[in-house]
Amino acid sequence: MRRVSSRVEAVDGGRVRMGGRWLISLSSNNYLGLTQHPRVIAAAQESIARYGTGSGSARLIGGNLPPHEELEQELARFKQAEDCLLFSTGYMANLGVVTALVGPGDLVIGDRLNHASLIDACRLSGAAFRVYPHGDARRLEEALRRRRGHYRRTLVVTEGVFSMDGDLPPLREIAETARRHDAWLLLDDAHGTGVFGPGGRGSLEHFGIRPEGILQMGTLSKALGSLGGYLAGPRVVVELLRNRARSFIYTTALPPGCAAAALEGLRVLQSEPDLRRRLWENVRIWTAGLRGLGLDLISDAGPIVPVRVGSNRETMALAQALEEAGLYAPGIRPPTVPEGSARIRTSLTALHTEQEMGQALEAFRKVFSGSTLVSR
Repeated sequence: MRRVSSRVEAVDGGRVRMGGRWLISLSSNNYLGLTQHPRVIAAAQESIARYGTGSGSARLIGGNLPPHEELEQELARFKQAEDCLLFSTGYMANLGVVTALVGPGDLVIGDRLNHASLIDACRLSGAAFRVYPHGDARRLEEALRRRRGHYRRTLVVTEGVFSMDGDLPPLREIAETARRHDAWLLLDDAHGTGVFGPGGRGSLEHFGIRPEGILQMGTLSKALGSLGGYLAGPRVVVELLRNRARSFIYTTALPPGCAAAALEGLRVLQSEPDLRRRLWENVRIWTAGLRGLGLDLISDAGPIVPVRVGSNRETMALAQALEEAGLYAPGIRPPTVPEGSARIRTSLTALHTEQEMGQALEAFRKVFSGSTLVSR
């Protein structure tokens, strides 16, 4: 079955209009609803009115605007890092960081379920590339003990919150292992920033890990409600990236409206903690409801809650039935996830109302009631 892009005609809170019908959407990573926040929208509009719709050039030529510099400074403070560098997307951030830091004669070791952007970056770097079983700090330790001495530099790469499974790795053990073997740690915290940790700073804060020396990659397109990517970390590393990261140097800078929207989103995140409270209350309601239906949840650690199905055909049939019942929760299948692990991937936002949560659970109950996936 070929992949197609479903057209979203309008967005209203936790709902989308598709094909002329309003559906409850469980497909968005707009975790705090900031894409629709009045302050964020106003900031983007004001920036566009002042600077135009685009930056007009690469940052190092003529496209370096005040919103870029202000956002980098505030992101560095928020992530408790020395410095920060913006990229046009999270994908480009991972490509630029990995390929600038390691190459032939170096080693990069990543979690088997890392995002495609990390896998592509590791392969393109020219470094020796190895993977360890998902979330297995012991196997990472064994690989580093066996291989570290044969390479000049070593980079360990993991997500903070895995985008398709929604689970968290044993990050404290991974960070300690990397330090013990004199390896850099690159943490892709795209789905952790703004969501996890007492202040929403992400996975490191959630686990109580000091950020010194850790390379924190993140995106502006999820909890912060805009578009773009960044790397926050030691000043010497950021300066190196500014001079060597090809996906930063050779591309037009992030549009100023996007930078201004993300900057205001970061400020809203810190000034309106009730948004995170509502998100986590929705996560609690949703995971408890799905468990009550007897469904097999791959993870219930956060707002990404995938329901395991297995069969590609059954997954897509269930997704279609859910859509007919008024719920947009697309099926995810290989190669996005490993063979035999197709799932309905749901994701929650702070914008979902209690009524919508109830309607979504009722849709799941009806669609899955005759399925062999429900434990009896």
